[in-house]
Amino acid sequence: MGEMLPPYIDIEDVVLTLHLRSRLKSGLCIHRRMDIKPLTYNGRDEGISVTLSTILKPGDDEDKISEAVLNLFPEASFDPLEEETFPSQRNAVIECLNLSLETFLTLIRQQAILDTAMDAMAKNLDGNSTSFSISRLAAFANKIAFTYEEVPLGGCFTIQLQGSGLADWIEAVTWHNGRQEIPRQLNDDLAMLQDGEAATWHQ
Repeated sequence: MGEMLPPYIDIEDVVLTLHLRSRLKSGLCIHRRMDIKPLTYNGRDEGISVTLSTILKPGDDEDKISEAVLNLFPEASFDPLEEETFPSQRNAVIECLNLSLETFLTLIRQQAILDTAMDAMAKNLDGNSTSFSISRLAAFANKIAFTYEEVPLGGCFTIQLQGSGLADWIEAVTWHNGRQEIPRQLNDDLAMLQDGEAATWHQ
C-alpha cells in the first residue's frame, strides 16, 4: 500500500491550487506536506489577461493619474499624451495591456477586503471575462476602493480580466480562512447588490 496522506489537509492550500489544477494537463498531484502551494498569484502567469483603461477629461492631472496606475501596476507603460491646451475638450483614453495583478492582490489582502473584492470582480462576470472599476484617488494613495454605478470624485480605472477558468481563479485569489466558518462563493446569498450595497447585514 502507498503512503497515506495525513488526516489534516489545509483547506486554504487546496483552494489556492484550484485554478492551477484545472489548467495542468496531467492534473495536480497534492504532496502530503502541501509544499506546492504557489507563493503568489498575478493573473498573467495563470493565463488571465489583465487590461486597465481610464479616460482623461479636461483638467485631469496626467502625472498624478500615471502615478496612481504605477502604484497598483508597477510594470505598466503607456505613451505620453499631447500637452493639454486651453480651452480643453480632451477625452483621451489611457490603456495598459498585459498587466500583473500581484500588487493589486497583495493590497486587497492587506486591506482585508477579500470578500468585497470577490463580489466586485465577479459582478460583471460573463463566462471567461469580467470587468470592474476602482477609484483613481484611492489608487493614488496606494489603496483599493471598488466603485459601482456612479463615477467617484477623481474618476476611476476600469480593469478587464479574461481567461479560462476565471470564476475559479477569482474565488482562489480572494480566499481567506474565514470562509471555513462562513463559506462564500460567487453570486451566493451573501453577495453584494448591483449598486455595491451589502445584501445581508449581520447584527
